[in-house]
Amino acid sequence: MTGVREFADGLKLGLSDEALDRLCDGLPEEKAIALLDRLGTWMRTVNTQNHDGVSLTPALVRYLAAAPDIDGAIAELDRLRLETRQGRFDPDNELQRGLEFKRYASEARRQRDWPQEEAEQRTAFAQLPLLPPQQRQERRLSDQEALEAGRVAWEAKALLDFLREFRAHTERPITVFGNDRYGRLFVVEPLEPYLKDGFQIHYERVPSHGSMRLTVPDYVDRFHRNGFAPDFMRYLSATMPHVVLVDVCSPRATESYTKIARGIRDLVNWFMVFNHLRAGGDRSRYAADSGQPEAQLAELEKWWEFEVVARRIRPWIAPGPTYAIAHWAPELREEVLMGELAVPARPPTFGDDPQVVAANPGIYRTEGDDLPALLRDTEPYYFNDPEKTVREEIVPGFGEHGFETRVAGFTTDEYVAAIQGQVSIELERLVGRP
Repeated sequence: MTGVREFADGLKLGLSDEALDRLCDGLPEEKAIALLDRLGTWMRTVNTQNHDGVSLTPALVRYLAAAPDIDGAIAELDRLRLETRQGRFDPDNELQRGLEFKRYASEARRQRDWPQEEAEQRTAFAQLPLLPPQQRQERRLSDQEALEAGRVAWEAKALLDFLREFRAHTERPITVFGNDRYGRLFVVEPLEPYLKDGFQIHYERVPSHGSMRLTVPDYVDRFHRNGFAPDFMRYLSATMPHVVLVDVCSPRATESYTKIARGIRDLVNWFMVFNHLRAGGDRSRYAADSGQPEAQLAELEKWWEFEVVARRIRPWIAPGPTYAIAHWAPELREEVLMGELAVPARPPTFGDDPQVVAANPGIYRTEGDDLPALLRDTEPYYFNDPEKTVREEIVPGFGEHGFETRVAGFTTDEYVAAIQGQVSIELERLVGRP
């Protein structure tokens, strides 16, 4: 049977030695190979999707091995699969259940807390229950969470006050960039109703985790770092709006510095690539306004990501004026910690000279007679990583369409929406209706 084993392996049927012996029991090698070839042809037609298809479970192997006509047996399996897809799944039909195993195993690989080994998956699959209809209920914030949303609104209002003053002193367009997630979810999105006139809003995700000292985000590598999309880069080159980069970071090391999120620091590095191209490589044209030591800029130019991004964005960036870098926070300290680099703070200069403002609207103090009671009774950065507080549980089981799933509990998005709703209420109290 060596030749049969090799043929089965070549077809990638996933058959154990025991299953192969059962299927081919009593068959001469030629007929065994013909049987496997027919199975392989069928499997290739049904296994065309990541989550769909069929695995040859023990129940299916037993059925196929006992069938007098392999084509008839396959036709029956196809009929049962169609019945399931049309919502006529019979949980007591062993074959219909077995035909759903691959869908379960595919989903299990996506869920880290589900079994990952095949033997464990088979055990768990055999124990799956019948599922009730999906249940939903409204997510309500606790009293403390409602208080914390008040702090978020206070921080967002501080940014709004700055943006409105900036708008009043310049004719240049202003783009407000909310870094996904915190800057977007808990600062800029709640402010959207107040930023309809005179502002452009832009969102990307440039995560701080994994950020290195000289990281420059690149849109091409969008599964890790995004940078900017080509149409926005063309807009930057043609229009040179003021850009306010918004994100909040952890309270650590904020006693002596105004801290800028590392993701925002990476975007500042991206603007150094932009300036480099605008200036034709003449660093002297923008170094003094960069907010960074010239030696740091010289080192950045030697970093591989700087070169990769420069080559990538060159077609969209025309020669012209460059950006100055400024910093903003409700309580701007003398020094700003840009990732790992401490630099003198550079407050924005109101006017029409194009600026990129690295903004952190976080208020980190919780003590002081000058603070309202709300800020003394709440915690900075409270809502960071909301999925660690609320995350839906995926429950597997069976329903009328075979293997199905339900969502137990509240989703992270529902939690975020509840926070944003409360922030909007608090903003209206602080600012008035938009």
